[in-house]
Order: sequence, then C-alpha cells, then structure tokens
Amino acid sequence: MADQRYVITERAGGVGRLTFNRPELENRYDVAMMGEIRDAVAALAADDDVRVVVLTGVGNSFCAGADPAFLDAIAAMDPDRIKRTVYASFQGAVRAIKLCPKPTIAEVRGPAFVAGCEMAVACDFRLADETARFREGWIDFGLVPPLGGMFLLPQLVGLGKATEMVMLGTTVDATEAAAIGLVNKCVPAAQLTAEVDALAARLAAGPARAHAVAKAGLRRAMESSLAAEWEFSLEAQTLLLSGPDFKEAVTALKEGRSPRFR
Repeated sequence: MADQRYVITERAGGVGRLTFNRPELENRYDVAMMGEIRDAVAALAADDDVRVVVLTGVGNSFCAGADPAFLDAIAAMDPDRIKRTVYASFQGAVRAIKLCPKPTIAEVRGPAFVAGCEMAVACDFRLADETARFREGWIDFGLVPPLGGMFLLPQLVGLGKATEMVMLGTTVDATEAAAIGLVNKCVPAAQLTAEVDALAARLAAGPARAHAVAKAGLRRAMESSLAAEWEFSLEAQTLLLSGPDFKEAVTALKEGRSPRFR
C-alpha cells in the first residue's frame, strides 16, 4: 500500500504484520494513522495468502496514546465533524480488528494506552514483554472508552478491574496483565517476537475456515449487544469531546497542570 505513512505492512509465511510506525511519537495516533490501520487490516483480511494478522509498534512502544496535535484539533471540532471524520477512522480501525475473520495477535511492548489499549483488547491474542503497560486513560480527558473497550474489557478482566481501568484510569503492568487475563502470556523482552512468531506460525498452519467460524461463534456468544454498545459510545463520546471537560483537559496538558473539571 504505497500511500501508507504511519503503518508498515509486511506479508510472509501466511502472516500479515502491521506495524505502527511513528517512533518519534511513541506511535501515538491521529485520524490519518487510525484510517491507515483500518484500511491495512481490511486489506490483510481480504488477502487469501494471509492467514494471521499481527499488530505491533516500531521501537519500544505499542501505542502511547494520542498525538497532542490531534488533541488540539479535535477540541475545536463540532459534533458532526467528530462523527464523520474522527470516529469513522477510530471505530473503523477497531471494528476491522475485532471483525477480522482471521486470527489477530497484539505484540505489545511498552505502553498500550487509550486507543492503543482498545486495539490490543480487540485482538484475539495478546502477548507482551515485561515492559508492557495497559491503560484506558480516557477518563483523564473527561471521556469514556468509545471503541468497544467498555464491553470487551470486562469480558477479559472482570467487571471490578475493568471499572478501575475505565473510571480511575488505572495502569496495568505486564505482570498484572498476565495474572488477570488481559494478556495470554508475558515473556522477557528478548523472547517476545519469537513467541509471537511461533503462535502466528501455529495459527497459520491451522484450519483457516474453522478459525473464521470459531471467531464468529465466540463473538456471537458474547456480543449480543456489542453493535449497540458501539453506537451508544459514538453518541456519548461525540458529546463529551465537544464539551468543556475535554477542552479543559487539553488546555491543562499544554499548561503542565492537572485539569479542573466542572
């Protein structure tokens, strides 16, 4: 895909690897990057030679949250533009990951924050090294996780821990993530890529059609209202992003102080 600026897509041995590629910003996202992720996942899902999709970040970060310049831009947008431009890319990316008919693996090192956490949670498997950290930090900006995390996260870690992560913005390190089921496995940093490659190879060698049917069945068993949750979150997040708390949080971030929410 020649027009990719913020992601790298590679294919080898039945595995499609999508790497977030903004190392100067710890792979922080904006609308353009999330749109590229959405389109890249869709392209890998449509490629018959790809049987497994791996998501990771270049360098020592999976995805450290939002690009500060993007926060400035979105604070000035009206609700209609937020729906049409921002969440077409953001929800589009996470929908593409979650609804991909092929097994998906998040290879997590360093921070997986905010939408980065949501993308990891949307994957079928999460493997992490000891530097990995997960955080649903939307509450710091007076917001809620709008990309499916409020539905998917409790399925992984239980309602109590999910409530902490959503309402308090609690950071979960790699050891705790493994203990509570947020990641499937935590390994030393030097072993992470090899562990991911081994899992990807095992899945790629497996029955692709059965994998697709299994994914659909598992999702159907737990997602009776996921589509409704996506719709609700879009409406709620649009209102929150156009409200005073988000603007105050962005201003406070630039001024190096704690936000004063109303």
